Amino acid sequence: MKRIRLLAPLVLATALTLSACSDAGSTASNSGTDVTIALDWLAQPTNAGAYIALENGYYDDVGLNVTVQPGGTEASSVKIVAGGGAQFGLEYGGPLLQAREKGIDVVALAPTLQKSPAVYVYHAGADIKTLADLNGRTVYTQPSSGDWELTVKEFDLDKASPVQFQGSYAPFAADNDAVAQGYATSTPATLAAQGIEVGTIPRISENDYGSVLFTTRKLIDDNPELVKKFVAATVKGWDFIRDEPQKAADILSAYIEDSSIEDIVAEFAAQVPYIWSGDADTHQFGWQTQKRWDAIYELQLRQGTVTDRSVLDGAWTTDFLPTS
Repeated sequence: MKRIRLLAPLVLATALTLSACSDAGSTASNSGTDVTIALDWLAQPTNAGAYIALENGYYDDVGLNVTVQPGGTEASSVKIVAGGGAQFGLEYGGPLLQAREKGIDVVALAPTLQKSPAVYVYHAGADIKTLADLNGRTVYTQPSSGDWELTVKEFDLDKASPVQFQGSYAPFAADNDAVAQGYATSTPATLAAQGIEVGTIPRISENDYGSVLFTTRKLIDDNPELVKKFVAATVKGWDFIRDEPQKAADILSAYIEDSSIEDIVAEFAAQVPYIWSGDADTHQFGWQTQKRWDAIYELQLRQGTVTDRSVLDGAWTTDFLPTS
């Protein structure tokens, strides 16, 4: 097993910059057809399938020399893939539809998360039962995001005080009436370790597909066999995580500086209701349906980020998922 620790994520503003720079921050296998996957964020349990497939040799087994490219604050996996800097990427369903609205013909191949773990956390005991109860509270979030703006509109949060979330929960911890954005799979455990007990309430975008594996229509048309091989090997990585979370955590720990193996195992366990649930439970990992994509479109329509229902035409496929 390779034990390569990433020294720093490659942070990119555009796909052109990616094409011109070196592979610092990337991790690659050793032989076969060159393929790159652009992740939606730094190495973490929600994008671990690619790392496990790489380290366990699943990509090598199907003749693919894969580079796993971590994301960052300025990197856009959609721009990278559209610009030719990677053949595959990970992104949420909503942004994929937004890209299609702009004429970028990306196609969803397999959602990692059947629903979004994005939540608001509040101090245990606070009287919060619905998003309307955020009114009158300081909310550490992204005030300019479509998600927050729609929440304000649909729940009449005229008395809420949004503050830009800077990545630290210290301001939230100091204010028992405050609310902060987070993820159900990791934030409560992180805060509990600091002695802060919290409750959670799903954000308005909870029904979005998360960390969706995608590619371009052009690659599907030009090389469907490559797409099939890559999807199958990546799914095999997720199967390993499901069956061997301890071993998977040991592998992933080489890529994450600030999480112990125990932390990663715990997050893998917390992800189970989000990954192997719903359609993924009744069918298989990465399953998607038109009904769910219709709901994602309707959410984006309410946010004003898409306007034309034709963005759904050819937006997704299950044709490349392994059949056994």
